Amino acid sequence: MTNSDGLRRLGEAGFRCSLGMVMLGISASATADSEQARSRHLALGLGVAGLPRYQGSDEYEAEPVPLIDARYGRFFARSGEGIGITAIDTDGFTAGVSANWMRGYQDDDVPRGIDEVDSALGARLFVSTRLWGAVATLATTRAITEVERGLLVNAVLAYPIHATERLMVTPSLGATWANEKYMIGYFGIDATESAASGLAPYQPEDGFKDASLRISASYRMTEKVSAWGAVGVTRLLGDAADSPLVEDDTHAIGLLGFVYRF
Repeated sequence: MTNSDGLRRLGEAGFRCSLGMVMLGISASATADSEQARSRHLALGLGVAGLPRYQGSDEYEAEPVPLIDARYGRFFARSGEGIGITAIDTDGFTAGVSANWMRGYQDDDVPRGIDEVDSALGARLFVSTRLWGAVATLATTRAITEVERGLLVNAVLAYPIHATERLMVTPSLGATWANEKYMIGYFGIDATESAASGLAPYQPEDGFKDASLRISASYRMTEKVSAWGAVGVTRLLGDAADSPLVEDDTHAIGLLGFVYRF
């Protein structure tokens, strides 16, 4: 692996383990103290994630994951959600835009004969609302550097729970819809790949790609240092699950890391 490949995979790792769900609880915990902390804060750290080599793989690997939660006024940078700006931000409703990764896979991750899928920079639009303690988020991400990567729409419902003064636990449910361009690019197999790999040609259509369950947690060890973690399971759905590339349509993820809040 070249240095550029390694950096690319490090940047994709946060997206691969759905860190947006983890960051939801952590951000809420870190910014609950005051209005000033809510609009201006910085937390940086590093973790290790266990995850499948690609969506549908039955092989797992451990990867380093950068953990970032930064905000200055309307500007933010957050693992899993990218770098962006909030256009609307009230106690009950948030809306904004960000730039984020849409991860692909390398040819050594998938069966021999299948071409790699390039990762892409995506433009993400999101809205989020708080109601009765729950947080509902709807986001759409469209590839802008590799337009053949298509479009994803993700919905998440989370419920942050202050278990103790130091511990916050956040269970969440999520689902992702993908358009046909994304499904073909990631799960499809053309005639050339079929001949090289021995897998049947496959052309999926748009539809729901997956559903997931996560439980994330943050524990404040000191005033500055916290431990972050998450476990979860994702199940591929519909045409994504039916792809000959898929070896296992259900996979688990895990994350453990530590951060320093400045």
